[in-house]
Amino acid sequence: MKRSPQERRIHALSIVFAAVPFAFALIRAVRTGYDLRYLWVALASLLGATAVMVVGRAYSRRPHVVVALSAGAFVIATLFAVLAALPLGTKVGPGIFVVGSAFGFCCAVSCLLHSLARPRTL
Repeated sequence: MKRSPQERRIHALSIVFAAVPFAFALIRAVRTGYDLRYLWVALASLLGATAVMVVGRAYSRRPHVVVALSAGAFVIATLFAVLAALPLGTKVGPGIFVVGSAFGFCCAVSCLLHSLARPRTL
C-alpha cells in the first residue's frame, strides 16, 4: 500500500523523533571524545519501544490502541534506558531518570507517529 503525502510526512517526523536520542549521544561523544554511554542508553530505549510496538501489533489505528501502545512504549523505553545506564557506571539519581525519560519520551512519540503514519486499510 502506498502512503499519502501526509502519512509520509508523519512517518518522516517519527524517524526524526527516534533519531533525537542518538543525536544527543553523538554530541556527547564528540564533546567528551570518549563517552559513548548515551549511545548505549539511546539504543536500549529504542529497543524497548520497538519491543512494545512489536508485541502490541502497532498496526491498529484506533486512537485508544495507539495511545495505549505509546504509553507502554514510554514506560518500557524509559525502563530499558535506566537499566542500560546502570552497568555503564551511572549512579542512581535524578540525572539517570531525566535522561532515561527524555529518551523514552522521544521513542514513544516516534512510535505514536509511526502508528499514525500507517497506510489505511479498507
